[in-house]
Amino acid sequence: MGLFSKKEMNVAAKAFWAWFAEQEAWILANLGTNGMDVVWAVDAQIKPVFPYFKKELEFQLGFNDGKGEFFFFHFGNKYLMRDGQMLADLIPADLKARWTVILEA
Repeated sequence: MGLFSKKEMNVAAKAFWAWFAEQEAWILANLGTNGMDVVWAVDAQIKPVFPYFKKELEFQLGFNDGKGEFFFFHFGNKYLMRDGQMLADLIPADLKARWTVILEA
């Protein structure tokens, strides 16, 4: 599993979603106009969820037909795939009603 335990991953993922929920209005307000600000903010918060991955994490946010889409790219990396799925599984119910997490190679 590497140096990062499942428990640590759980804590980091839950912290990420708590931050995301708190910032959701700001994220939505800035997605279309200040997209890079949103990317940098999300990037800073998501990196602790995947501390073993030293390259840039890639993700994309979109909002279509009243539903948010959070694409997470794992590039076939088995650890990113596994932990990306865990991140997706840990999305709180209230956010899940508005956002879909999509894992992509």
